[in-house]
Amino acid sequence: MATLKKPLVALLVAPDDGMRRDIVAGVKQITIREGYREGYEVGRPVMLGCETEPWCVLANITAVRHCALAEVTPEELEADGFQDHDDMLEGMRRFYPEMTWDSAVTVIRWENVRGKLVEEYRHRQAYWIKFPQIARRIFDRK
Repeated sequence: MATLKKPLVALLVAPDDGMRRDIVAGVKQITIREGYREGYEVGRPVMLGCETEPWCVLANITAVRHCALAEVTPEELEADGFQDHDDMLEGMRRFYPEMTWDSAVTVIRWENVRGKLVEEYRHRQAYWIKFPQIARRIFDRK
C-alpha cells in the first residue's frame, strides 16, 4: 500500500537583499513568524522563497518552537537580527501590525541551505579568495 507524501512547505522571505544574502551565506538560519504555524517539522525540507523576486533556496528544518512573542529568547531574537525585545516587537509590527507581547509566534530554524543561488554564491566567494583583483572588476561592475 502506498503512503502519502507530505507536501513541500515554504517560507516567504522579505525582498530585502541583505536578508536574502545572509540566508544564502548560511548566516541567517532562523525566522520568527506570527501565529502557531503548522506543517513545519524538524528534519523536513523547507523552501525559502521571495514572492517579488526570482529567488529561492532549499533548507532542512532543525527546530520549531511555539511561544508568545514575549517568550522569544535573547539568543533567538539576536539570531534573527534584532537587538533586543523592543526592537523585535517594532520589527515584527512592520509585517504584523497587530502584534503584541502576548501574540503567538512560531520560531523556525533551518540549516543546510542549498540550490543554484548557494552554489553561485560559493563560486563567487572562492573566486574572490583566489583572484581578488579580477573578481573586483567582474562582480563590482555597476
